[in-house]
Amino acid sequence: MTEDLAAKLAAMTESRPEPADPAAPVRQRIEQRRRRRRSTAAVLVAAAAVTVAAAAGPALDALRPGGPEAGVAGFAPPTTAAPMLPTPSVTPPQPSSPQTKVLPEPWSDKEFTTLPDANAYRPAYYVAQGRISTGNWSALSLSGACLVVEEGAGNSFGRPYRCYTEWPAGRSGDFTVTPGRVREKSATMIDATLVMGAVSVEARTVRIVAGGKTYTTDAVGTPTSDRLRFFALVVPHKNAKVDSMTPLDADGRPAPAPANPPTSVPCAGQCGTAGAPTPA
Repeated sequence: MTEDLAAKLAAMTESRPEPADPAAPVRQRIEQRRRRRRSTAAVLVAAAAVTVAAAAGPALDALRPGGPEAGVAGFAPPTTAAPMLPTPSVTPPQPSSPQTKVLPEPWSDKEFTTLPDANAYRPAYYVAQGRISTGNWSALSLSGACLVVEEGAGNSFGRPYRCYTEWPAGRSGDFTVTPGRVREKSATMIDATLVMGAVSVEARTVRIVAGGKTYTTDAVGTPTSDRLRFFALVVPHKNAKVDSMTPLDADGRPAPAPANPPTSVPCAGQCGTAGAPTPA
C-alpha cells in the first residue's frame, strides 16, 4: 500500500507542460509584421539613396572643375572633360598714320571718308573748308606732301592736285593759284581764286596779299607730315593776282624755311601726267 501511495504521489508531483499561451500567436504575427516593415523600409531607403545619387551625379559633375558641361537643347554636350583654355584678348587693329608726331595747333586729324573719293586717297585729312557759289569745297592733305581740293558737282576749281616736294635753299613756302572755272562749255567762270600751299612746321599762320588786299589763314599740321604744314583759302575775283605769301610763326614773325623738307620720289617705271588720284 505504501508503494501505491508513493506511486500516486510521484504521479501527482511529476513535471507537466504548462498550458499554451493564447496570446503567443498574436505576438508572433506582430513581430513578423515588424520584420517585414523593417525590411521594406530598408529597401525603400536603399532605392531612394540610389535615385538621389543618380540625380545628383550630373550636378556634381557640373560643379566639379573640369567636369562635363550641360548640353543645350538640340545639341549634344561636350564629349571631353578637359577645361577650356582662356581665350587671349585681341586688340582691334588701329588705323596707322604716315607719321605719329602731333604738331602744335593748328592741327587737324579729321579724316576724309566720303566715298568713293576717299578710296583714292586713304588717308586724307582736312586742311580747310569753305563754300563758293557752286557748292562746298575742301582742301585735303595727302601723304607725300600733297594737297588736293574736293568739291561738289560744280567742280569749279577742277580738282587741283599738287605735291610740294621742290624746296630750293631758303624757300619759306610754296603755293599754287587756281582760278575758278566750271567744266560745262556754256557756263562762265566763278568769280573766285583758290590759293593753297605748304610751309614749314614752325609756321602757325600764312599771310597772303592778293588783289591789293591782305588775307590771313591757318597753317595746319596733319598726320601726313611732320615736316610741313598746309594751307588753303579762296579769295575774290577769278583772276586775282597773288602779290606775296608770308608764313608767320607763333609770335607773328616770318617763319623760317623748312629745315628738312621732303623731296620728290622717283617714279617706278614710266611716270604719267601729274594729277589727282582717280577714285576706285
